[in-house]
Amino acid sequence: MVYDNVMNALMILITQGFLGSYVMMLTEFREPVWKWKLRWYVVLSLVVGANILLILCCDFWQIYTRVGILTVTLPYVATTLWCSRFKGLRVVFNICTCLWLGCIGNANGTLAHALLPENTWIHTLVRGVSYLALYFVVRNFRPYYLQMLRFLDRGWGVLCLIPTTTFLVTIYLINHLLQASPLPIAIVIYGVAVICTCSYCLMYLFFIRVQKEYELKNSQELMRVQIAALERQWDANKKTEEAMRIGRHDMRHQWMKLSALVEQGDKQAILDLIGAAQRGLDETDAKQWCQNPTLNAMFAFYFSLAEREGITVESKLAIPSQLPVDAAELSMVFANALKNAIKAAAALPNGNRKILCRCIDRPRLMLQVENTYAGDISFDSEGLPVSAEPGHGIGTRSIVAFCKKYDAFWEYQAEDGWFRLRISL
Repeated sequence: MVYDNVMNALMILITQGFLGSYVMMLTEFREPVWKWKLRWYVVLSLVVGANILLILCCDFWQIYTRVGILTVTLPYVATTLWCSRFKGLRVVFNICTCLWLGCIGNANGTLAHALLPENTWIHTLVRGVSYLALYFVVRNFRPYYLQMLRFLDRGWGVLCLIPTTTFLVTIYLINHLLQASPLPIAIVIYGVAVICTCSYCLMYLFFIRVQKEYELKNSQELMRVQIAALERQWDANKKTEEAMRIGRHDMRHQWMKLSALVEQGDKQAILDLIGAAQRGLDETDAKQWCQNPTLNAMFAFYFSLAEREGITVESKLAIPSQLPVDAAELSMVFANALKNAIKAAAALPNGNRKILCRCIDRPRLMLQVENTYAGDISFDSEGLPVSAEPGHGIGTRSIVAFCKKYDAFWEYQAEDGWFRLRISL
């Protein structure tokens, strides 16, 4: 009995060690990440350790097979909800997915033991190898899941039904039927696993559809902004042309008046007249941020939007007439960056709202957009800023897609109260 308890405790240790690594990979922890990871690790180590001690010292194994959901699974859910950046059914989906994967390893080990009962280590060995293989599956699944975690803001209840139902059915088959009829029940378990895997493939396709909807919505919004910016620029040009037409019409009267003042020798009046004429010309000048009309319209729109939000904008834009990239795509990059910068800076008190926009064309085209911000900003494994807001991140990923298309260097950085985006083409 003591030997069996030791083997069972060892299997629990291996199982929970791998399942914990799965959950950790699929969890976006709160800030500061290291602190909440440590809390999660300590609490769940105590929970698992307590269950192992009960198995070793109190012959708890038979009870554990019936109430393990209460003594381990629920603490997993509660602790992960406490430490995770995201809440609710997203966390339940994460843990139930990992538990279902754990059931596959458990089923493999139990089937191996049923087929080779004389080998006392076969169960533990096969389970450990299965968990190791599943670790690489989870690691490859992780980037897609984290994207879905950030973008998908509906449907998590339905998605949770798949791994939860599969886990409950599989754990019942393993604990109550697999030992008695290993081969038939194993076939049923693997059949359920195949169905669940197909369901995850459908989930992935559903996520791709949702992501495309967000991207389309973002593109439509930016297109609307570009159209509005071009219309605004067109109106400004029309007003400038009208003012210049009126100025040309009035010019002959000014020359006649100037001639009269010259004959009279009134120098001060001559200077006042010239100054007034110069001020009139200055007022008719439309602000030109760069030579490219698409980019110029975009800058005019967002800079005026920033000014209406009380944001101080400083710009130094040396953008050549001949661009190494498509002007419309580059304007989308600036639009995404400035849109995010305005949103972040507008959250600050008046006087602290600032945006710096710089671009140089030598030795190569390089741009930088900076803005003040409040709060904490964390970055994912790709160096992209992350947020718990639904749908957040489409703009930043659009910028990265642009950089990858043109083999450009990009970097997001947050320090000393300034958030920066740098791109070098």
